[in-house]
Amino acid sequence: MVGHSDSTANDVAEPTSEELLAEQIRVFDRMKGSTNFNRVAEDVYPVEVTKNKLVCEMIIQEQHLNSKGTLHGGQTATLTDVITARAVGVTVKDKGMASVELAVSYLLPVKVGEILEITAHVLKIGRTMAFTDCEFRRKSDGKMTAKGKHTLAFLPNQPGISVENGSQF
Repeated sequence: MVGHSDSTANDVAEPTSEELLAEQIRVFDRMKGSTNFNRVAEDVYPVEVTKNKLVCEMIIQEQHLNSKGTLHGGQTATLTDVITARAVGVTVKDKGMASVELAVSYLLPVKVGEILEITAHVLKIGRTMAFTDCEFRRKSDGKMTAKGKHTLAFLPNQPGISVENGSQF
């Protein structure tokens, strides 16, 4: 019968947006106090998650600044890497990933105390690669402060990130 789909007992319900958000909060919570480079994202807090978008916030603190007193470009680049990879990880859980290309354009400064809203979009997930972009906006005025793009390759025979045991962090 055309247009009819049979439902089986093996069907798995899609996670709700609340479940997706709770999972990402657990992932970012595990970065707090990290001794590896993921510590750069320890002050990031997820606020919205869908299959194709991850929105996070971060209050800019002294440790995020450059010598001019504004958000360091390396911090922004690393957040582009981490947050876009986590956006892909919302749906791709069984594959390790590596960066192929990462680019960031810096548009406006961000000062200490400001809240930064970071929105990562999953543009396409293919068989071997994922394509993403990321926007950084000051929450106070909505102005874009940076725009990033990140291309990731899926690694054969490498485990994905596990929320339960913290592997790959």
